[in-house]
Amino acid sequence: MTHSMTDDRLIELIEIWGADPASWPAAERAAGEILLRANPERFAGALAEARALDLMLEALPEPAMPRALTEAIVAAAPRPKAARKEAQRWFGLKTPWAPASGFAAVALGLFMGLTVAPVASADDEMTVEVQELVVSALGFDTATYAVEDVE
Repeated sequence: MTHSMTDDRLIELIEIWGADPASWPAAERAAGEILLRANPERFAGALAEARALDLMLEALPEPAMPRALTEAIVAAAPRPKAARKEAQRWFGLKTPWAPASGFAAVALGLFMGLTVAPVASADDEMTVEVQELVVSALGFDTATYAVEDVE
């Protein structure tokens, strides 16, 4: 794939990536080298400035990485899957509290349904079905206990 290279873009490449074409982005390197060879005098000033900056940067000493920073970076890195298996042993879930939260939601819904639901008349067909469902689910009739508490 060929890229058309403008003078302005070549100057940007030189200013950003330096005077060495090997450090330019690979997609633009060939087009930049062709334009540079065709008009070397047009880019001589930008190349001279970039070479001077490259030499200054090369003369700088390699920065020393503090050991604590290295250890912090390694500690913050993602763990491999083998190390995460310990945390996923509960039903293959990433969070061990997921089954407990589901149970809590069911219990709260059942509690709210039994205590907050409006009371219907005893002859209502739906009420009889709901009472039978509650008795079969819980093993006892909650209405019986409510009547006993009142007496």
